[in-house]
Amino acid sequence: MDEVRPQDSRIPLYHQIYDTLRQQIDDGVYLPGDQIPTEAELSASFGVSRITVKQAIKKLVQESVLYRKQGKGTFVCQPKVNRKLNRLISFNDEMLQKGMAPRARVLEIEVVAARRLVAEALHVPEGEKVVRISRLRIVNDEVMAVQTSHVPASLAPGLIEKTERLSGSLYRVLSEDYGCSPAYGKESYSAVVLDGSDAQVLGVPDGTPAFAVKRIACLQDGRPIEYVESLLRGDRYILDIELKAPDM
Repeated sequence: MDEVRPQDSRIPLYHQIYDTLRQQIDDGVYLPGDQIPTEAELSASFGVSRITVKQAIKKLVQESVLYRKQGKGTFVCQPKVNRKLNRLISFNDEMLQKGMAPRARVLEIEVVAARRLVAEALHVPEGEKVVRISRLRIVNDEVMAVQTSHVPASLAPGLIEKTERLSGSLYRVLSEDYGCSPAYGKESYSAVVLDGSDAQVLGVPDGTPAFAVKRIACLQDGRPIEYVESLLRGDRYILDIELKAPDM
């Protein structure tokens, strides 16, 4: 690695190193999955102390640009997924449109009695039969989210038998097999910190940030077809929101 020395004395040294490493990653000098030089190598290259290098790397790790592997080194993260909040689209189709390779692993599928919250979301009586489907959502072989969908059993008889097809898009199954195409919906997001079984199923350490998402998807006639609760890894998502000025 060629020697690189910080130039602007008005900017803290660690931040100049941060800027240089960030630019190298943006320019493709280091690609996702690549290991960057060690702290000792960077210290020698920049002509600064290892403490200064540690500060720069810490900031990049906090921003999910880099990640550490215990005993192995520091690596470049995969780029975050931009999630647009102005359209209703299945996870599967959204990832395909981004040129990624999505799949799902069904953790559990069963017919259950709707608890109060689910019943209210789906506009069915409490205790009504619903199909509950819990799936891991995986992109390019990396776990990105865990989702638990609830679908009225009366609108999708036999859905519980379609486990293999649910490795793709639930919305496609509902549309093709039952003529139930979600037309619109609403979502709510909360910031949470993962721990325990939630962190374990997503394969991340306790303390990892995440988005807890609740979605209700409805048919054109207004009937809810799905209520889903999701945990999206906060280190892998950026939320894009389209804003419009109010009419004056």
